[in-house]
Amino acid sequence: MRPLVIAAAAAVALSLVPSAAEAQSGPEQAAQPLVVAHRGASGTRPEHTFASYDRAIEMGADYIEQDLQVTSDGVLVVMHDGTLNRTTRGAAENCTGAVNTKTLAQIKTCSAGQWFGPEWVDQKVPTLEAVFQRYGKTVNYYIETKQPDPADHMEEKLLALMDEYGLREPAASRWQVLIQSFSADSLKTVHAMDARLPLIFLGNPTVANIPSYADYAVGIGPSFGASINAAWVNTAHANCLDVHPYTINTAANMNAALAAGVDGMFTNFSDVLIGILGPRKATGLQGALDAKNSHDACLARTPAGGVGGTVPATLSLTLGAPASFGAFTPGVAKDYTASTTANVISSAGDAALTTSDPGHLMSGTFALPEPLVVELSKSAWTAPVANDPVTIAFKQHIGAGDALRTGTYAKTLTLTLSTTTP
Repeated sequence: MRPLVIAAAAAVALSLVPSAAEAQSGPEQAAQPLVVAHRGASGTRPEHTFASYDRAIEMGADYIEQDLQVTSDGVLVVMHDGTLNRTTRGAAENCTGAVNTKTLAQIKTCSAGQWFGPEWVDQKVPTLEAVFQRYGKTVNYYIETKQPDPADHMEEKLLALMDEYGLREPAASRWQVLIQSFSADSLKTVHAMDARLPLIFLGNPTVANIPSYADYAVGIGPSFGASINAAWVNTAHANCLDVHPYTINTAANMNAALAAGVDGMFTNFSDVLIGILGPRKATGLQGALDAKNSHDACLARTPAGGVGGTVPATLSLTLGAPASFGAFTPGVAKDYTASTTANVISSAGDAALTTSDPGHLMSGTFALPEPLVVELSKSAWTAPVANDPVTIAFKQHIGAGDALRTGTYAKTLTLTLSTTTP
């Protein structure tokens, strides 16, 4: 008896959903260089104290800066160093050692101004909440997450306080709060929580690496030196990144930074920088808003760069060699089996593989009594796949009393790969 051959044909359905985006543009707002009071007026007052902040605001600084540390009981305090030793005085058990090993109650016993001069002995280490309570929405804040530890949840605590004092929305809409960090991970944590918030990466990336920071930041805060020149600044500006270098305290360096095109700078002596800038059309809250508007205008007129590609809608079904049961033996009850393979490629969100009704194997007009059975090892996909193999198994039952006619039996099946979400 000649062998039985089963052939299969594939039908593939394709669907293409194009997408497109258009860049928008708008009028640019002029922005003047921002004056950022580094730890307040820290050239003439003890840093990160209300005396220092009050003086910086009085001089006309656009921003007052806060460095954040976390106490052992989870409170955000404003202090540059991770230890209390340099800028606090008091009982050693409370006022020396790491900030994160002391409770807020312990730190409140320390003087944060005595080290700077006896007239400042009453100055204390402020909490960030106390700073917000004192100044509210009347000033701009430039806040650094200092050496953040994920276990401290510094970013979550910061945003919670901004929410409590109504500062999150003005931070997003008018840059009333800028958040900076040397930790890209910390900034990305904030960005994941609220992508609207303006973030500044602290560091001196190479010109080649500058574009990568535009993915989550609005600016870069480098230490000012020989590497920060007009070409460096121009690269940042080409990627819509503002440049706010730190810490510039001499008139000569301030002028050099301005000549390089920076958008503002940190200084311990805000009055010196303000004197160099001369009369300013916009300061404080308006200066920050102008900077934000200028940044937005840059984004609007600058097409998004980068490298990428496209994937066309693809459904591909490739079948292996036809399956064969071999020779059937009349008068013997037996289940005959055979198999072939199919290879599936799909770029769709889902896909399904189906087969037509197998019916009965035929030899001319003569049909086998028992229907053909077809089973697929896999028939559904919930994500794109490439070269995913499927086994197609066939089973034919022959009964001991089934009459068989000499000849070749065959059946052509149609396998269909389809999708509803291309």
